[in-house]
Amino acid sequence: MNIRRAAVFSALLLCTSLALAQAATPNNTFSSTLSGGINLRSIAGAPFSADVIRESTRVLPDGSSVPVLTRGKMFRDAEGRTRSEMEMVSSASASPRKFVTIVDPVARVSMVLDPQMKTATVVPLPSPAPADAVGARAATAERISAKSLAIVGAKDLGASMLQGFSVTGSRRSRTVQAKTTTVETWFSPDLKVELQAKTDNPDGSAMTTRLENIVTAEPDLAMFEPPADYVVKTISPSK
Repeated sequence: MNIRRAAVFSALLLCTSLALAQAATPNNTFSSTLSGGINLRSIAGAPFSADVIRESTRVLPDGSSVPVLTRGKMFRDAEGRTRSEMEMVSSASASPRKFVTIVDPVARVSMVLDPQMKTATVVPLPSPAPADAVGARAATAERISAKSLAIVGAKDLGASMLQGFSVTGSRRSRTVQAKTTTVETWFSPDLKVELQAKTDNPDGSAMTTRLENIVTAEPDLAMFEPPADYVVKTISPSK
């Protein structure tokens, strides 16, 4: 990898970490959608680990399409710490590159690990909001969510089974300038995560992300810490 591509990749990782540091939900949990529409929430009491398979089609300038397959892993412990490992495919490189995102609501930090450069970029998470502010924000978020669902035309797909878990499905469509994007997700109430998400784009490209080999055991705590041989850099988000 040349210096320019490395710099671009590092900048992307930094932006991701900063975004995660500010992505608090109204009830003071954190989440990330780094895996093709699957929202990994920092919820306590629902530990699991799983393989992540992401299949997509990329439309080329001549109108033809090529399949793209990337793999990763997800982890969450009983205290809500999360780890997402995904491959990034770049047009400048034939081989995918892995990056790791960790959110630790106990230590109140998020971090992005670069296994190739052996670096960890750490960003503090926002302080918890007061209880009264949480209630007000939650009520506002609920109203906004209901309004958003009405706008995009969410459809209940009912219940089904995936990977041995009960799931509920929904489909949402959004049309902008006569171009429609459709997102279909299947959510597990037990694991509190989507087990499958599919996005159909207006240009004909599509992406399906699913979890496989799901294990509901407690992951090793070391999975949520930077390795001892990594260079750690802490960045404070701008106010």
